[in-house]
Amino acid sequence: MAIAQRLSQLAAVALAALALAATADEAAVRQTVSRVFPQSQIKGIAPTPVAGLFEAAVDDRIYYVSGDGRYVLGGPLIDALNQTNLTEARLAKLNAIPWASLPLDLAIRRVVGAGTRRIAIFEDPDCPYCKQLEQTLAGVGDLTIYVLLYPLDELHPRAAEKSKAVWCAKDRAKAWAEVMRSGVAPANVGPCDNPIAKIAEFGRRHRIAGTPTIILADGRRLVGAVPREQLEKELSRVEKPGTN
Repeated sequence: MAIAQRLSQLAAVALAALALAATADEAAVRQTVSRVFPQSQIKGIAPTPVAGLFEAAVDDRIYYVSGDGRYVLGGPLIDALNQTNLTEARLAKLNAIPWASLPLDLAIRRVVGAGTRRIAIFEDPDCPYCKQLEQTLAGVGDLTIYVLLYPLDELHPRAAEKSKAVWCAKDRAKAWAEVMRSGVAPANVGPCDNPIAKIAEFGRRHRIAGTPTIILADGRRLVGAVPREQLEKELSRVEKPGTN
């Protein structure tokens, strides 16, 4: 009985020592990351499956840091046994935008079929990749689409003007479809309150830098004019919510 009690005490001491060492390692890692990236936001420090290697989430990227804080590595961490890109999976989780936080009341909504699947898209009316994505979406069924007008003024000087014209149109969904098809915004549309500035602020907070950016119902992002096969695959990974 005394031996068992002694072994239990030794195990507790060992666990405490390991916890203390991990805390010390994390502190060293955080100090290194703060020094190497002084102007960046450190979102978190976490251990990885590799002994002595820590993950540092910095802004919208992931770096790997040795436990002593001396070495910083960039690039993907691959689980060769399971053929899994661990970095990609972690970034998808860290950069996810909760569906409930999206400003869907500021979106142009259209429903295809039953519409049980959902996506929100940040789009620019003069973005060629957005036009390509819209063509892809024409072949995707059972989908509710929320378009959030996100003109990139530095790339497309007239995009904001077109976005406002679309929003102020009597039939916004029809106006959006037309501007995507022909590039021509509705004419003779008077001024109205529009959500462009509010959507832009939301996008900046969440580091949405390009269009199109798709947000899936589970919060994951897809950037660019993704092919239909990839979009269908990603949609199938999201449990159907049953409501729009």
